[in-house]
Amino acid sequence: MNINTSNEQNVIERDIHCPYCDSDKALLISGLTDKRTIIQLPDYGSKYWLSVFFTCGMHLLVHGIPMIEKKRVYEYTTYGFCPHCGKTYNAGVPAKISKEKVHKLYRSSKNKVMLGLCSGIAEYTGLSVMLVRIMMIVYGLAIIPAFAYFVLGGLDIIPMNPKENKENND
Repeated sequence: MNINTSNEQNVIERDIHCPYCDSDKALLISGLTDKRTIIQLPDYGSKYWLSVFFTCGMHLLVHGIPMIEKKRVYEYTTYGFCPHCGKTYNAGVPAKISKEKVHKLYRSSKNKVMLGLCSGIAEYTGLSVMLVRIMMIVYGLAIIPAFAYFVLGGLDIIPMNPKENKENND
């Protein structure tokens, strides 16, 4: 999309209907009304954090963690002008020509081995399917036993040795 950053007004369409004088000689004009630069905190989404998780933090080493984000905002106003009666009127915002494709996290039916979860994560983040599968195995071998260890210890499923309790109390 080509953004016109000058303060000129662009004629979008000619010979449209004027609601005031019923003439068909009005013009549809779009003009830049506001141009701002905003400094804000970046928006970290699930795609960013999944990429960091499945690359073991290598994503952070390569790309870094941006602390602030600079963003340019352009606001346009569209209005109609009738040269016959000299009046202007609000014409509203024109419809967008193209919509951005929103990527959602889904399980994939193609390239699936068991449930399609790894291939869905790979499609969503843009990582290799093999990398995601290998990291799922590594995380599964490391995290599940550690979680089970703390659950077994924290819930007192395995009792304490009674001989050690007598020695500590004496």
